[in-house]
Amino acid sequence: MVARQFFQQFSLTASNSVTFPKQSGSTAAVIQKVAEGVEIPLDVTAYTSVNVVPYKIAHGFVITKEMIEDSLIPIQQDQLIRSALRFANKVDKDCIDVIGAGSGSSVAASGKSLAFDGTEFVISGSGGPGIGTYDIINAKAQVEQYNYMPDSLLVHPLAKTHIEKLPHFTSLMHYGEPILQEGLMQVPGKFGQILGLDAFSSTNCPTGSAYVISTGRTSNILGQYSPMGMFVERRPITTGIKALEERDSVGVYITARYAPVVLKGETICAIAGINVS
Repeated sequence: MVARQFFQQFSLTASNSVTFPKQSGSTAAVIQKVAEGVEIPLDVTAYTSVNVVPYKIAHGFVITKEMIEDSLIPIQQDQLIRSALRFANKVDKDCIDVIGAGSGSSVAASGKSLAFDGTEFVISGSGGPGIGTYDIINAKAQVEQYNYMPDSLLVHPLAKTHIEKLPHFTSLMHYGEPILQEGLMQVPGKFGQILGLDAFSSTNCPTGSAYVISTGRTSNILGQYSPMGMFVERRPITTGIKALEERDSVGVYITARYAPVVLKGETICAIAGINVS
């Protein structure tokens, strides 16, 4: 579940929905000077809101006693692992779909980068440009113009190969901190850093898109509270087991209720049109 970590967790315990307030107005607004004795101006910027209703996902399977008795592998454990992967993929895909739909801006991929000798070069797929450092820099600027500090980059594994070929990525390995840092794999999907961003890959990210994100886990320039979005969880992944005596089998049922939501689209910039093949 790579993309879930971009959202702030919100556990819903007493209702079937929750309403979040959303800031409106400019994030670049400043306080005005006032003269002595003059009435202090009031901020009357209204808040908007978004209502989130968690939905349910579910999956089940049946294991016969013959399968348990005759299998050369622990069939129950194998089925649970496979179901866990499917659940993780579903949550990850839902989070990425919400990020894509909620992106506040986008830039077209050019595949351009600047080499250490000052010359430009282009990384391309068979159908056109891939993703380069110019694209990442331009996407960061789209987020930064709203006074947010981007901290994460999400790409598909095939676009990840473009990132790993960039000198700006490999130079860390040659001249700075190693990319394969101790404990790195404990962070789902993280494969390193580039241009100040933690770089993540997920198979559920569209091959032709990448996302530069300010998740809100680091303060922006003015330090205001600015979560990219919330992961509303009404029921965590729950497993139930039922004996099916009439079928001489065991039924396993897995459910969850949740909903990811983007609160500030300005914290996301999509890089579109990446060619990876």
